[in-house]
Amino acid sequence: MGRVYTVSFANVSVSATQDLVTVFAGTSKAFRLHSVTLGQTTASAVGNLAISLKRLVGTITNGSGGSTPTPVPVSPNDTAATITAHANDTTRTTVSGSTVILVADVFNVINGYLYLPPAEDRPIIGIGQTLVLSLDGAPASAETMSGCVTVEELF
Repeated sequence: MGRVYTVSFANVSVSATQDLVTVFAGTSKAFRLHSVTLGQTTASAVGNLAISLKRLVGTITNGSGGSTPTPVPVSPNDTAATITAHANDTTRTTVSGSTVILVADVFNVINGYLYLPPAEDRPIIGIGQTLVLSLDGAPASAETMSGCVTVEELF
């Protein structure tokens, strides 16, 4: 098993479609997606927002407008990750190659969202590829959201 890292954002006001979390594999290691969680603390009425998990293959142009969280090792003895990440980019990541939609789903803002596939169904993002957790539907009004993507760097 490789090293496991989390990429999180917390208490961010979200009012538009955006790349909630983007994870870049870089040039030395692939990674496996373990899980995704999303939630919010301000909406009190049901709202269903389209979301997707995408694999981008080709020349990547980073999104902007958000932050660059540092992937955090789950084990306190692990080294820094080789992957890098962005969160809450309102100018979205683009690719000159292909976009593969791995999962198209809906996030119910009252119930939250959990993507936790069985081990044999967990997507692998190859060297030089990018994973995007995309909010494809805008909330009716700004919502304070938090989320986490857990990945495993592969050796």
